[in-house]
Amino acid sequence: MALSRVAVLLLGPGLVNAAPERRAPKSVNLNGRYSVSTGTKQDVHFNDDYASKGHEYFDMWAPEIATHYGEVFWTEQGDQPIPDHIRERFNGKVIAITGYEFDQVMVDPTGQPGVNPEKDISVPINWAYNHHYMFWLTGKHSELRRVAADAGDPMAHGAQHKTIAVDLPSAALRADPSIPTSQWFSEGNGGESRKSFHGYPNGFAQLVDSPTTFRMNPMQIDTRNRDCGVTRADINNCTQFVPGPEPRQARFGRPAPKGTNYSGILECPCNSRFGGDPMFYPDSKTKIVSHNYLAVSSGTCPGKVSIESAEQCFAAAAEMGFNVTRLVNKSTSDANLPEDCSITQQRDGSAIVNFNTGGKATCQSGMKRTGEATSRVNVTLSLSMDASNLFCRSKPGKYCSGKRDAVLKEFKMASSLYEHAFKARNDCEKYCLKDRRCWGCSVDCPNAPLLYGRLGKACQWTARSSCEKEEIWQGMIEGDVSKLKNDEDLDSAAVTITVSGPADRWFGVGLNASRMFDQPYALICNESGVLEQKLGTCGEEARHCPGTQLESSVKVVSNTVSNGRRTIVMSRGLHGLTPNHYSFDMEDSGTMHLITAIGHSQTFAYHQAHGPAEMSLSSTGFPTCICDAGQAAKLCESGGTSCSQFVKGCVAEPNGDLLEQRNPTCNSQTYVGGLSCCGHKRIMLDADQEIRPELLRYHMKIRFWFQEYTLAPSGKAASHANLERIYYQTEANAGEYDIPPAFARGQPIPGYAGWPEDKPTPGTTCTGTCPDGPDCDCVHTITHHWTMSETRLIYAGGHCHAPSCVSIDLYRNDTGTPQLLCHQATRFGQGNFPTDKFDEAGYIMLPPCLWSDDTSEGLEPTQWLPKNTPMFSVKKTQNTHWGHYGDMASWQMRGVHFEPPKLPDVLI
Repeated sequence: MALSRVAVLLLGPGLVNAAPERRAPKSVNLNGRYSVSTGTKQDVHFNDDYASKGHEYFDMWAPEIATHYGEVFWTEQGDQPIPDHIRERFNGKVIAITGYEFDQVMVDPTGQPGVNPEKDISVPINWAYNHHYMFWLTGKHSELRRVAADAGDPMAHGAQHKTIAVDLPSAALRADPSIPTSQWFSEGNGGESRKSFHGYPNGFAQLVDSPTTFRMNPMQIDTRNRDCGVTRADINNCTQFVPGPEPRQARFGRPAPKGTNYSGILECPCNSRFGGDPMFYPDSKTKIVSHNYLAVSSGTCPGKVSIESAEQCFAAAAEMGFNVTRLVNKSTSDANLPEDCSITQQRDGSAIVNFNTGGKATCQSGMKRTGEATSRVNVTLSLSMDASNLFCRSKPGKYCSGKRDAVLKEFKMASSLYEHAFKARNDCEKYCLKDRRCWGCSVDCPNAPLLYGRLGKACQWTARSSCEKEEIWQGMIEGDVSKLKNDEDLDSAAVTITVSGPADRWFGVGLNASRMFDQPYALICNESGVLEQKLGTCGEEARHCPGTQLESSVKVVSNTVSNGRRTIVMSRGLHGLTPNHYSFDMEDSGTMHLITAIGHSQTFAYHQAHGPAEMSLSSTGFPTCICDAGQAAKLCESGGTSCSQFVKGCVAEPNGDLLEQRNPTCNSQTYVGGLSCCGHKRIMLDADQEIRPELLRYHMKIRFWFQEYTLAPSGKAASHANLERIYYQTEANAGEYDIPPAFARGQPIPGYAGWPEDKPTPGTTCTGTCPDGPDCDCVHTITHHWTMSETRLIYAGGHCHAPSCVSIDLYRNDTGTPQLLCHQATRFGQGNFPTDKFDEAGYIMLPPCLWSDDTSEGLEPTQWLPKNTPMFSVKKTQNTHWGHYGDMASWQMRGVHFEPPKLPDVLI
């Protein structure tokens, strides 16, 4: 029943209320009055009382959350229908969401939200910490889907994928297709969410055509000490925060201070269950540090990561598991080979490992590549790629003439030597395998003089979209003209894939991925054959999501069982059938990351065990470089299982600070706490700490405030302009960052091994007598620089976590003198609970900045940001004695992309 999820109350004369019908009092903000900023001004006289402005509302409750102490709840909760009469009222019409309010509540009766909303009891933020949330309001012309995100996409929160609303075909048939079919809400969405204003100035709203559905995705962490109780009857117990148990790695390994007003587990510390550092857990195998090597198939080893001894070279080649029959080790001095360590596969399946002290050549990939890897759960993947038959190469003496606009890319010869001609032709062919526009390759030299009207010199090969005419010249090599064959049958067998695993259950492998939220193309194998799957297409961060089954593109050659092990051999083309199918590349990195899993039965469902693997690819007849990638670490479940390894996209100076500051969040080797240790259903305690049985049961509650949208009369504006979301991270697309304590003070700092005792940690500045003086005061600072174009900001809210956030400031800098656009000063709760149910000690409120060109609203006027306006953000956090994991410093903004109305000329 709808009443199990929603209760609707509408304001205004003559309006029909939802059953059971209730009429709201005149002033009915869910969470009371709010504070609003504008520019540098705080607590401005802006009317934040929605009801007094004639706005209406309806309430939504998400499904129940039930957690143990220390448990994380982080997943989408499914689609919930909005109230029937709201849906019917706005069917074919546009609702203007003018703001919303958030709370987390225990309901009566338990499990029946909306039946007695007047009996809802707000759950204190120090019972269930709201790390962040996002939710959607979608209409009948759209649906939600999980899609890949471009590298650095700020809307993906540092991940490689995101959930978006996609228009259905009916959206294009509407009278006004420009009206949004859905909206995403995620502003001021953490510990600050209940008392931070989420509304807009007059005339602005988030518009939705024909709304039908609500979906919530919360990230909650249960921090309520069970000795204090977790029921409605316990709401007045322990009104001053009483910390519960914390893992040893919490708070950078420092014990909770006396009188602390927050739980260390809200910062997602890694622990002996997952990801714990050997500094604290030497025997748990939750962080496994190893020496990594990298196969590089083009160019040279990046940076200074070459191998410097023959012994290390030969050991690395054996450790990397190239798919060869045997290795022949050789020390040499050969200018025709790459410097230092490389491997060249032979036609008979063996390989020569060369440690070369006189090399001048580069690594190369040929038209045949192989690789093999076996994971900890004993799933093996073998690949054999053969593109040698996909081109029809002419004899020497041909070239393509025609218009230069047919040239897709040029591949210049390093010299006139034949070896450089072969390399240019091969590089061109490998490019053509990736670009579906490519007809083939031709020898060329556009700036050389013609010889009797014909090509007289070879200096490059060009990838072409067409060959207007094949001409004759003196010739260079076989493949002067190399045409890509249009033979689907031939291409469909270019890749041979062999997967093996246990015969009595399903097993699978995901390609080019380190975690499920990478959304890899996966092959799921069982007694019936092979399923092709796009993993992780649902759920926040795609944790443990089976994903979407894809159209079949493989041809099963054999499915055999021997000694309890199933081996399936299949073939398919280099190009993926769709963008969701993996496309194989003949010249990409020589190292491919894999994820693997085995199930409980032959039916594909939640896995029994999983583990990563790395495949090293080599080419027949061409050298693949073996490079020293240094130390790396994998975060694992206790015992060294279910490991993951990552490097985040932390931005380097001058645009960002995290790399320069050596922030531990940037890679799994130094990672000590945050989102990667805080997966759905994980317990943020050590394995030897008790999981109490008492469940905290509550619901996320949203009050949507709205008005009816009316079309623009002739020559005038519509009732509301739609506000688009604008999002940037001061942590520069890492999604989070760590704030180390200012000084080591006799204790090593996780993530900063060997840091000197009396030196402030990176990013820290201090005043007073530090580190131990009573007046010592330290602040950690990060910045990020970016540009914005043709935007008028209406709403800007910073997002950071309790209880250490000092301020977050937004600047424009198009004149060379920075102009402060928005100053957000954190306000901390004083502990006046339960008199004020939202005033838990230490928890924060962040008054957002609003702008309006309506002077009656008491706000500063909007500012137009023209094309490529330089912007930067500064985030400050207290860290005198204590550090914090997984903090955030994002700007969650709303704006429009048209200039403010110009004032009429006045004649004086």
